[in-house]
Amino acid sequence: MNKIADEVKEMSADVVKVGLLGLGTVGGGVIKTIRSQQEKLTSRLGKRIEIVKALVRDSEKQRAVSLDRSVLTTDFDEVLQSDVDIVVEVMGGVEPTYEYVRALIEKGCHVVTANKELLAKKGTELVDLANRHHVHLAYEASVAGGIPILGVLRQFLRTNDITGVRGILNGTTNFILTKMETEQQSYHDVLKQAQELGYAEADPRSDVEGFDAMYKLYILAQLVYGESLPLEEVNRRGIADLTAGQIRMASELGYRIKLIAQAHRRGDGIRLSVEPTALPTSHPLAQIQDAFNAVQLSGNIVGDLLFTGRGAGELPTASAVVEDLAYLLTQPFIPHPAWKEREAATSSKEEVEGHSLCYLEGSGPAATPDQVLHFLRRAGVSVHKLKVQFDLGGVLRAGLITSGLEQEHADLLTSDFGLQVRCFPLLGDA
Repeated sequence: MNKIADEVKEMSADVVKVGLLGLGTVGGGVIKTIRSQQEKLTSRLGKRIEIVKALVRDSEKQRAVSLDRSVLTTDFDEVLQSDVDIVVEVMGGVEPTYEYVRALIEKGCHVVTANKELLAKKGTELVDLANRHHVHLAYEASVAGGIPILGVLRQFLRTNDITGVRGILNGTTNFILTKMETEQQSYHDVLKQAQELGYAEADPRSDVEGFDAMYKLYILAQLVYGESLPLEEVNRRGIADLTAGQIRMASELGYRIKLIAQAHRRGDGIRLSVEPTALPTSHPLAQIQDAFNAVQLSGNIVGDLLFTGRGAGELPTASAVVEDLAYLLTQPFIPHPAWKEREAATSSKEEVEGHSLCYLEGSGPAATPDQVLHFLRRAGVSVHKLKVQFDLGGVLRAGLITSGLEQEHADLLTSDFGLQVRCFPLLGDA
């Protein structure tokens, strides 16, 4: 009797018709999550979620999830002309995705997207368009996968001023840096492992050159500060030029190198950066290993908060997508704060602030610790820690914790002393 009552209840519940753009790893995860949680979703939302159209490149392809052939289409117009209530976009890229999402919003369709590149490059236009057409544009899954950081920010922004946001926003690079440190392998060897495990794409540039983390940081800045810098003004540097020797030296000095994305105010503007950064091994972000992500918030009332979890993959991202779906079904439309961009308040020349960890390597006749230290002191550079290594070939390898070292000093160390110089900003106490 209870089973019959439950079935009647389920059939009588309203059906929410959902379209899907893309049926790759994340798209498949969305379908699995909806199916496995359908009873709970129907009970809590009073609505049954049904996938009625899915845009794919190849309708004949074998997939990990099965859908009725009538649901699959290779023609976007079929999705647009269907009676979908919400469309989930997980196809990635900017074109033709932007045109598809734009057309759906203009039709009055709510959109959930996991596409950080699309939002970073076209978000100002899409947010404005969604507001004008009174539809939701939800994008929790675009930043840090399964970590619900955007929802947390919306909650804390009601009372707190967020003074800083920083984090590890790319699991691929964190996996690579972890393996380079713990197994003392080269970047290229670990990258190959990451590709074999599915953490890195065949073309890994978006991850290892910092683009992926930059897109996510742009979205965070828009939410926290109501504005962001144009992408070309973000200070971005990847990890492809890091060596096992640099990472080992950092470790011997008590630091760990991570690809850190940061957003903070500077004067009347904001500064965004994504770059390899040296953290004391006791720092909370230094403890985040392998393919995990983490976001650290600093609020004027709540203080420091740390959120961590898997930042990518089938189910973590799908979880955020389905949570957005549930949000849309329970919340009335409220206009989204407009996204804005403005030029950086400072000059394009990068300023040197605080302390840095510098790695020096070379075998020139002038490359001795005493001569290097003498030069730095005369140049007004303070050296707080020094670690020196020589190998059997007479190659000097030195790690220094410095303050006041500028690019012109690094250039002179190269030209006059024959040293390769690589400096990392420090996060936390020197």
